[in-house]
Amino acid sequence: MKLLHISDLHLGKKLKGYSLLDDQRFILNQIFDTAKENNIDGIIIAGDIYDVSIPSTEAINLFDKFITQLSNENIACYAVSGNHDNIYRVTFGSDIMAKGNIHFAKKYSGNITPIQADENTFIWLLPFIRPMDVREFYPDFTNSSYEEMMQNVMKNLSVDESKINILVAHQFVTCNGKQPERTESETVSLGTLDNIDISNFEKFDYVALGHLHKSQAMGKDTIRYGGSPLKYSFSEKDDKKSMVLLNIENKTINIEKIPYKPLRDMQEIEGKFENIQKLSPSDDYIKIILNDENYILDVKSKLETIFPNVMEISYNNIASRENQDLSLIDTTEKYSPMDLFKTFYKQQQNQDLNDEQEKIISDIFKDLNMEVEE
Repeated sequence: MKLLHISDLHLGKKLKGYSLLDDQRFILNQIFDTAKENNIDGIIIAGDIYDVSIPSTEAINLFDKFITQLSNENIACYAVSGNHDNIYRVTFGSDIMAKGNIHFAKKYSGNITPIQADENTFIWLLPFIRPMDVREFYPDFTNSSYEEMMQNVMKNLSVDESKINILVAHQFVTCNGKQPERTESETVSLGTLDNIDISNFEKFDYVALGHLHKSQAMGKDTIRYGGSPLKYSFSEKDDKKSMVLLNIENKTINIEKIPYKPLRDMQEIEGKFENIQKLSPSDDYIKIILNDENYILDVKSKLETIFPNVMEISYNNIASRENQDLSLIDTTEKYSPMDLFKTFYKQQQNQDLNDEQEKIISDIFKDLNMEVEE
């Protein structure tokens, strides 16, 4: 049996004001094509199908088309909701869709009934849960620990360990206190309250995790985060995104990573404006760091002629490194408007106002009836 493990689609996501729907449509088609080419029996989606709890019509239609394609090709789908999803919206019509071999984990109700994928393989779907979601089912559950929560959930599962058992979950899983690699695009609480140790999953032959956007194993190769198919922050610009192929034979699971090939990649470019202007055009999503000491007017529109998807522009120069921040609350009673403006101008341009510029600003302040020291 062959399964693909993916996660964290975040359909409908916008990044720096840019809609990623075209990129997500492209990558879903790629997942579907990969499944057909490799004769995949089923696709595991480990949560965060959508980016927000009330997804856009476009995002819903995109996912609808994807699971319809899977069903038409008799490729099963095994999906759980993530912390970004609204479980009731994700599971609407799930009983009907299960007849087409499209399976969604419903709201946790105290136990999980596994789905038999073939005569030897059982898939357990656990939606994203918090202690408040399970406390009513376990009278001995005494605190708000995610670790104790998962211990209660796991000990109440009747797992036939002579079979292949795969758990699909969307939680923050660690290994003996070792933290997984994180990125800026994830919503994970700080501290250790959310931590769930891999020791809770000893009954399972493979644990398909979602929640973190970097594909990685935790403790052993068969407990792993699928990772997001696209880069959702510039902290991920060097990541190699991949889907996980599980080839199951008897009680053996062989794991292979298949790289994603995005419609647009992410790049970070640093240098002087005149040098950046000479670079080859690119449709990638770009973050630009300028080393120019003088700030450039209308810089974004100028750079968009070369890089139409410039998402972010910042400066790395003397002024930015010195971090000369103005505090208007502290200075308005001590300095005139002209003093403040001159300080601000020098911070931005790394040079003083000349006499002509100072006269222009002075006249503007006078027209606005603002006090100007002569």
